[in-house]
Amino acid sequence: MTQPSLEPRSLPRFDYGYLLPGVMALGVYPLLMALTADPSAAFISAFFMGLWVILAKNAEWAARYWCLRLSVRTASLLAVCAALGPAALLMALDQPQWCLRLFTLMAGLACLAILNDQRDGDHAYLRFRLPHRRADGSEGALAQAFLTWNLALILLNEGVIAVFEISGWMTWYAVLPLLIHGVEVALVFAVAHRRRLVA
Repeated sequence: MTQPSLEPRSLPRFDYGYLLPGVMALGVYPLLMALTADPSAAFISAFFMGLWVILAKNAEWAARYWCLRLSVRTASLLAVCAALGPAALLMALDQPQWCLRLFTLMAGLACLAILNDQRDGDHAYLRFRLPHRRADGSEGALAQAFLTWNLALILLNEGVIAVFEISGWMTWYAVLPLLIHGVEVALVFAVAHRRRLVA
C-alpha cells in the first residue's frame, strides 16, 4: 500500500510573509490611533494593510483552484474580484464589525468548498491548499480534518469577537495566519501518521 508523503514540499508552505499581518496589526494600528482622532478609520486602515498581504500571498492558490474548473481568463477575473471585492465593500461600509467577521466568512466558504468536493468526489480544495502534496489515499480523511478545523475557526473567531474589544481582536488577527499554518501542518502529519498505523 502506498505510504503517505511527508516531504517538506508536500506540507502547507510557510514564509516570513505570514508575520506581516501581525506587524500591521500590532505596529501600524497603534501608530494610526495616535495620528488620527477616528479609531474606526485607524482600525480599518490597519486591518486592510494586513489583509491585502494575506490576499496577495493566496491569490496564486485561488487562481490555481479555479483553473481546475474554469478557464484561465475566468479564474483570473475571479481571483481579482475575490481580492478586491470584499476589501472595497468593507471599506465602503466603514464598519469595523464587518471586518471582524471576514475570517468567519472565509472559513465558511472553505467549508462549502470541501463539502462540494465531497459531493463531486474530487479533492480540489486540498489541491488548492496543498498544491505539492502527492495523492496517497488519505484525501478523504484529510478533507474531513480540514472541514472540522474550518468549523472550529468560525467558532474561535466568533468567540474572540464576543469576548474581546477591537484592540484585543487585533492581537488575534496578528497571530491568526501563524495559527492557521501550524494547525494545517499538524493535520497533515496527524492524518499521515494515522494512515501509517492502519496500513
